[in-house]
Amino acid sequence: MTNDPLTAAVLTPVGRGAVATIRVRGDLSQLDDIAVPLFRAANGRPLSQQELRRIAFGRWGREDAEEIVVSRLSDETLELHCHGGDAAVQRILNDLQRAGCTAVSWQSQMAACGPSLDAECLDALSRANTWRTAEILLEQSNGLLLAAFQNLAQHVSLSPPLPLSPSSQLIDVRAKTLSRLNALLAWSDFGLHLTRPWSVVLTGRPNVGKSSLINRLLGYERAIVFDQPGTTRDVVTGETAFDGWPVLLADTAGLRDATEELEAAGIALARERLAGADLRVVLIDLGEPPSTDDRRLFSEWPDALVVAHKCDRPDRWLDQRPADALRVSSQTGEGIDELQRRLVERLVPRVPPPGTAIPISVRQVEVLRAALLAGDEADFRASVDSLFNFVGSAL
Repeated sequence: MTNDPLTAAVLTPVGRGAVATIRVRGDLSQLDDIAVPLFRAANGRPLSQQELRRIAFGRWGREDAEEIVVSRLSDETLELHCHGGDAAVQRILNDLQRAGCTAVSWQSQMAACGPSLDAECLDALSRANTWRTAEILLEQSNGLLLAAFQNLAQHVSLSPPLPLSPSSQLIDVRAKTLSRLNALLAWSDFGLHLTRPWSVVLTGRPNVGKSSLINRLLGYERAIVFDQPGTTRDVVTGETAFDGWPVLLADTAGLRDATEELEAAGIALARERLAGADLRVVLIDLGEPPSTDDRRLFSEWPDALVVAHKCDRPDRWLDQRPADALRVSSQTGEGIDELQRRLVERLVPRVPPPGTAIPISVRQVEVLRAALLAGDEADFRASVDSLFNFVGSAL
């Protein structure tokens, strides 16, 4: 038993619900030392002596006691499951505070225990933007990711002892380990985007309709639309989801050679945003003939998705229009559904099947990459030690 101070954190969202959960961490015996116990278990045992990972039914409170369920997860961790609703939760928190417990956020409580895989998974799950990403993160949090790291570490630990000099044993161990590392890292970019929207930046020369298109994709007027070149001076963003994947759309200043200082600053900001985007969408105006600015954008961003915008107007590009350009009209809605489909196709070309382990934090990816990029046998041994330490902190 530790002498750590007691902290209490609410794990469930604010508001009414069927059940609320409060996690208590620290020296649980402090709760047993109270003259009149806060919790009276049906089995007669004090909180610190309840069986590990078994539920215990009882009554909470000295007056107007209510029924709750407790579960002791470890010598230092206890979960209280009570009736949902803010009033019931606050009552228990108040009782715990009077008993010497400090109320903290669940993030602070987990951070105080040091870095752990469990904490990273729960933090990622709390930041999910869509049901689809939350479902994948929940699968990782429920033990899938931890099992993958454990299997990787176990594979190395159960291998024959590594010799002091390079040998076929070491080469074989390393080859198998690298194969497992590659399998995890193959999904690293996808995993990091489960809590960070994919970035899509719209670009094009002034007045091609970037603001109109982003408004159409978002479903509301986020960007100002005005028939005057240089209207957009800053990067305007809006979040949405396509097919369940979170996407951050950015409307940038029209790219051209500008002499006006404010517009030039907006163009510089647009180029910076374009460089860091997951996908760039170059718009051309079918109602206006091709220009040098259009061709420069094709050359500068050859991997961009090209949108032939304002297709409701007479086509003045004719055979000069890029073959793969998608005809779209923000006015009539033509091509919008196909544009959304192509965005998803480019942003998420592969979806992991259920049961796939996916690294979901920068720390996890860094540990895996360090092991993968080990330059020689000494580096490899050091990276394996780092992996053991990482899994150890997860346990």
